[in-house]
Amino acid sequence: MSTHRERIQEAREAERRVLAANNARAALAHERKALAVLAAVEAGEDRTALGLNPQAVDELVEEARRLAPVPPGRLGRSPRHVIDRYAAGEISRDEMIQALSTWPYRERGPIVEGMHDDLAVVEEGTFDEVQIARDQRYIDDEAFYTIVRHLAAQR
Repeated sequence: MSTHRERIQEAREAERRVLAANNARAALAHERKALAVLAAVEAGEDRTALGLNPQAVDELVEEARRLAPVPPGRLGRSPRHVIDRYAAGEISRDEMIQALSTWPYRERGPIVEGMHDDLAVVEEGTFDEVQIARDQRYIDDEAFYTIVRHLAAQR
């Protein structure tokens, strides 16, 4: 029989997973909206007929233009995109692990000495995205260490 403390911890973990999934779904939905607005604008649609205020249309178009396309054969445009798709339930755990185990990670830039972790900038395409996703409970420890082992075996 579990103690009250264990049940509370289980409930907290369940809540974290739900929050991670909801945040991932929201991020993916926002990206898709931005891409849809960009497609409409590029197709010559009347900006005022899109159901959004003109400033929102301009902002979404700019956001969409900054999004890199998903590389052929990849499940996302960045490690974070893959992680969001997993957290949102769009891809399986095995697919996420495989994608992140074979990702061509960029080298991260220099780290400023004395910089607090919460102030450090996460560089897109680096392994930092995976580490932060683990810290935020988007992926579990077992998946994280499986990815690390696969990457280490490739070196």
